[in-house]
Amino acid sequence: MASNPIKVLVVEDDLEYASLLHIILGEVNPGLCQLTHIDNLKDALSLLPHHDIDIVLLDLFLPDSFGLDTFFQIASNSPDIPIVIITALNDKSAAVRAVREGAQDYLIKDELNVNQLLRILQYAVERHRTLESLKHQTLVDDLTGLFNRRGFLSLADQQVRIAKRAEWESILLFADLDNLKIINDQFGHSEGDRAIKAIASILKETFRTSDIIGRVGGDEFIVLAIKTSDESVASMTARLERNIKHYNHQIEGYELALSFGVVHLDPHDDTSLEEAIAEADNRLYDHKQRKMKA
Repeated sequence: MASNPIKVLVVEDDLEYASLLHIILGEVNPGLCQLTHIDNLKDALSLLPHHDIDIVLLDLFLPDSFGLDTFFQIASNSPDIPIVIITALNDKSAAVRAVREGAQDYLIKDELNVNQLLRILQYAVERHRTLESLKHQTLVDDLTGLFNRRGFLSLADQQVRIAKRAEWESILLFADLDNLKIINDQFGHSEGDRAIKAIASILKETFRTSDIIGRVGGDEFIVLAIKTSDESVASMTARLERNIKHYNHQIEGYELALSFGVVHLDPHDDTSLEEAIAEADNRLYDHKQRKMKA
């Protein structure tokens, strides 16, 4: 546990609930958290740039802002500060969407548990610090700006634990750029680098900002994505292939193509991240073999 208190900004218009949080975080656990309370978005946006805040506890439904727009305004105003959503049970779907867009976690008001709340706060702060650290260390691939293998595994392991606790299904996609050697031999390694960077851009365009994307080998890429209830693997891979096709219309001389394997991560399954990666790699190999025989 850190020696300095966690500086928490509570953005919540329900004064009774804000007082309850103050009691739990300020009195039951003295010294662990330091709370500041704001009851509207406008004042929160004004305060954040000028105060030392470690984390925001944010109600999405405020007098001057509603739903995901509340999260987006806080996140864009202070992208370096982690956000945990406070939500009523009947607004849970909005909280889940916010997490998929980059919020660290969510807290359901009617299910307030002291230990869970403290764990959420501490974990969110540490996870965000880990992410920021990864961005500035040797865990990011210099060519593409994606996470390298170590960076991906560090962050994906945390994301899998969150998904299991929240009972979200995840999707792991392992992809391989076809014919990179041919591109290098015929057009030069600089063009091969350009193809790798193009695939990285296509993956970032295809997946959400909250999804974790890495380059884990010379021509190998991996994505861990939280599956939305209305999206199938087929629609996700179709979107990826459409984006590749669109890119190919803009270049001459060769076309980019990916082989990939996809694995579902069931939150109730004990399959480890490493096992899921191995299985996705096997499915990638099968996909590549089918394409070669076609």
